Amino acid sequence: MGHGGMSCGMKTVRLIMVLFNIVFFLIGAALLALGIYVMVDPRFQKLKEFLPLSTDPGITKGLSYLEIMGIVIIVLGSVLLVVGFLGCCGALKQVKLFLICYGLIVALIIIVEVAITIYFVVFQANFKIQFVPKLQKTIKNTYEGPLALIYEEMPKPSPISLAWDFIMYNFQCCGVEGKLDFYGATKWNRTNPWWNPLLPVTMKDFVYPLTCCPMGSLKQNWNNLPLDQLPQAVNCALNGINIYETGCYSKLVDLLNSTRTWVIAAAVVVLIIELLAFIFTMALCCRERKDTIYYSS
Repeated sequence: MGHGGMSCGMKTVRLIMVLFNIVFFLIGAALLALGIYVMVDPRFQKLKEFLPLSTDPGITKGLSYLEIMGIVIIVLGSVLLVVGFLGCCGALKQVKLFLICYGLIVALIIIVEVAITIYFVVFQANFKIQFVPKLQKTIKNTYEGPLALIYEEMPKPSPISLAWDFIMYNFQCCGVEGKLDFYGATKWNRTNPWWNPLLPVTMKDFVYPLTCCPMGSLKQNWNNLPLDQLPQAVNCALNGINIYETGCYSKLVDLLNSTRTWVIAAAVVVLIIELLAFIFTMALCCRERKDTIYYSS
């Protein structure tokens, strides 16, 4: 009777293990798809240039913060896929090596997740202090404006400069913390190409970027700037009337905060499942060891 109860209990543990690892497998597949989406989606390609690791204007290649995030998501998804496979095989086939590897990987994942959480909690206050000056430096050293896309005789703007125009147009924001960030832009050609001698001299040079200004009732499109609609923003770019007052950093933070609750909830659920899976794995290994001892006696 006692042995039958132990056998039934072990079957229950194995069933729970299989269910947990099916969840791991599905979460891993979802994260893998999300990581690939981040790496290839046109909107994120624009953000890639907006979030470079280096603010050196001579460096326009290499990984960005966004690409690193995408790679981390892909790696995490791949690890969860492997974990799900090892867990299912270990539970169904009673392969102790798979169970041990599974338990070690889950334990390592839990440690890494806790460490990352502590890191972000501790350094969250310093993130803005460190990150905002880097973004402001990209404006100062690389922003050139979108007019070169219209006039072929002008040198084409750098990818980071174009990324700023796409971000400001699509997010309806201006600069990092506001329009004043463009006062020190060293590469920006401020000349108003629609100026003529009949107009005041004060209208000869732009004060703010055209993409910081509304352009009619056009719907924002990540893939294209409405170059034919830029003249509509001239007055705004000259005098700041109706200009976007909110900085792009605040817009990005708001975007991230809008999904924070769901991300935290999902992370808590995954962590609980991982802890339970680790506990059940250890229980399964110990129970199999006890059964072996029982039969040998």
